Amino acid sequence: MGKKGIKKKKRKQERMKTITILLTGYSDWFGRFIRVISRSGYSHASLSIDGTEEVFYSFNGKGVVVEEPKKRKSRRRKEGSVCIRMRVPESICHDIAEEIQRFLEQKDIYTYSRLGVILCLLHIPHKFENAYFCSQFVAEVLSKSGAVQLKKKESLYLPNHLLDGFECLFSQKQIAYNVI
Repeated sequence: MGKKGIKKKKRKQERMKTITILLTGYSDWFGRFIRVISRSGYSHASLSIDGTEEVFYSFNGKGVVVEEPKKRKSRRRKEGSVCIRMRVPESICHDIAEEIQRFLEQKDIYTYSRLGVILCLLHIPHKFENAYFCSQFVAEVLSKSGAVQLKKKESLYLPNHLLDGFECLFSQKQIAYNVI
């Protein structure tokens, strides 16, 4: 058994934690544009690692953001949401938390990438330094940690692609509708 196999076996024996991807839709012009062009009800993706789904991390027009969707109801957020929950070993959750912390500590250098969204819509893979859009951020953090195996490049994920665009490596996905 190779190093990778041993590491994966050890991780499967660890305590498991739940992480959540939240998909929502917004009624602003850009949110409507994304929903129409992607033929989906979702225009935003964010990631929670706290197990309680109180705090989520994402990208929006302000760059890297911490969101509390249960506490703060946005006037622009449309009804209907999807939570994609999966269980991962505690060490993977720790790796995700460290990566998110790195983004937050350097939040001044990161920007939202509208051009990245356009390239995604055109199915053109790209990688801009320090520029992300929400679903690209979620896909990259999860892939980099080893929690999921993506079916395509991180920059080609719109929010609705996160429903079936990856394989969970440690558990089955659980999907819940209209949670928030």
